[in-house]
Amino acid sequence: MAEEKKPKIDLKARLGKKTVSVPGGDAIPPPVGIPKPSGLPAPPFGSSTKPTRIDASDPYAPLSAEQAHTRAEPKAIRVEMSEEVVQAQKKGRSKVITLAAITAVVGGIVGFAYGSSSERGKTAQQALSGAKELAKEVETANAEIEKLAEVLKNAKQKLGDNKYPAEEVQALGGIDIPFAGANLTDKGIGRFKSDLVTLLVSFASGTQEANDQKDKISRLLGGSKQAITDFLTQQTDPKIRWSVYVGNGPLGPWAVMQPLPEAFAVNKKDKVKDKDGKEAAYKWPEEFKIQDQGRTFDLKRYTSGDPTGSSPKIIPVDPGSQASVCPSDVVIRLRRELSDLEETLRGVKGDPSDERPGLLDLGQAVHEKLKSIGSPGA
Repeated sequence: MAEEKKPKIDLKARLGKKTVSVPGGDAIPPPVGIPKPSGLPAPPFGSSTKPTRIDASDPYAPLSAEQAHTRAEPKAIRVEMSEEVVQAQKKGRSKVITLAAITAVVGGIVGFAYGSSSERGKTAQQALSGAKELAKEVETANAEIEKLAEVLKNAKQKLGDNKYPAEEVQALGGIDIPFAGANLTDKGIGRFKSDLVTLLVSFASGTQEANDQKDKISRLLGGSKQAITDFLTQQTDPKIRWSVYVGNGPLGPWAVMQPLPEAFAVNKKDKVKDKDGKEAAYKWPEEFKIQDQGRTFDLKRYTSGDPTGSSPKIIPVDPGSQASVCPSDVVIRLRRELSDLEETLRGVKGDPSDERPGLLDLGQAVHEKLKSIGSPGA
């Protein structure tokens, strides 16, 4: 058997090396560091200059124009340094970083201290100015509180005399305590002592509650004027507005409430004229026209005898007893509201066991504390 031929190994292909064709010579591998020439087109318009022959075996030979365009960028130069140099550089960098950090911290502290000091100065000045403004505003509010308390006192006194407080109702509409939570903004109260801040907040809250209560009383006085006037008139010039008549109940006679079509006076001192136009003593009406279920009934006033029968008799009701049986809720509520608000404003004085400071006392205390801000020892 003939000896088998071994395949030829292409070392050039395996090593990935290529040859460079050199005019007039054999193909040789390009030297290390010399990039492969690229096939660029010839310069336009032709050139009479003959191409330079390059000796590929010389790595320092000049490059052609085509090769110059494709030359690779030089690689970075790596410098080997000893371990001592590296350690010294690390120590130097650490020292620089440490100094930079210390400088930044010191600079920040100085800047913070300067900025904080400057800011403290601004807020302190703002607090002083704010205290002066608040002192004036609280003083104005105290004057309105005093005025409101006096109006309430007069209104309560007139109601006690059975008079409608018309002037006081008008005055209430023009009174408003000019102090609220908004007055505390931008005044630097954060620099005030905590007890003063608490008093200011309490005072602002109290003035708003007093204004709301005052508005409620004003609406009650104005909206229920007729009912209040009628009730008060009953105390000085009573009129009979209600009556009863006796009817048959399920188990016996009973009285039935009946409003009268027109009120009449309990008594009149002046002489009146009778149906003939002559002066005569005042007497109660003898007969009444009562409306019931669309019908009109002529009922006589009871004078004597049996009040029952086929035709009921009208019996007038004493207006003095009406207030105790059917009190006017409006007037009772109004008197209570007036007393409560006056106590809120002026407090309760006299009995040491039940003394309570009022809003006016609180306002005066706040005013004194505000005026003392900025003075030595404050």
